Amino acid sequence: MRGKPVVQRMAVAALALAAVAAPAAAQAKLELTPFFSSYYAVSPMSDDILDDGSNIKVKQIPAAGLGGRLTYWTAGGLGLEAAGGYLFSGIRVYDETSAGAGFSLNGNMTQVTGRVLYRLPRSNFHLLGGAGAVMRSGDAWEGLESLTTIAGVAGFGVRAAVTPKLALDVKLEGYFYSFKPTDPSISGDAFPTKFQTDFVVAIGVPLALMK
Repeated sequence: MRGKPVVQRMAVAALALAAVAAPAAAQAKLELTPFFSSYYAVSPMSDDILDDGSNIKVKQIPAAGLGGRLTYWTAGGLGLEAAGGYLFSGIRVYDETSAGAGFSLNGNMTQVTGRVLYRLPRSNFHLLGGAGAVMRSGDAWEGLESLTTIAGVAGFGVRAAVTPKLALDVKLEGYFYSFKPTDPSISGDAFPTKFQTDFVVAIGVPLALMK
């Protein structure tokens, strides 16, 4: 998968930038944060897509993405956040028993979540947790239904200043859900699946809307 090294380099670079940057100034009360992201699925979406013992697997392809977050910080280090992200991720269909032979299909993912943030006292770190929806579309899913699923999200972030006027917000987020698309043209399971765990590393620039 050619996208995997690129995604991993983006994630490492984002975390490294946050680690070496100076502590950021206090967050504004209301912020808009556009971001770039990198996505990686922990395990195959299905270990036997045909459900016939052939063990043909399907896995979401690592990919880059972009999106935005709107964050409102309250007293006591609590924040309310709405986030949306678009990922340029298709799928890979392959057979491990045949030296990984397979093919790829184009697709994309949209993640929309609401979350609660907690900023640790005297720290640039914060925790996050919430829920939302993960939606899939594109050639890989043509003809299938039930492509939207409810997901939980949890993770952490760090805020750091690159310059006196420029800060970076870096987040590592995990998405947890069960995905089971259906094919209206057949009976039974069209796509035997299992519980999914996806990770997204996002690096954004917070823009103050209200101080």
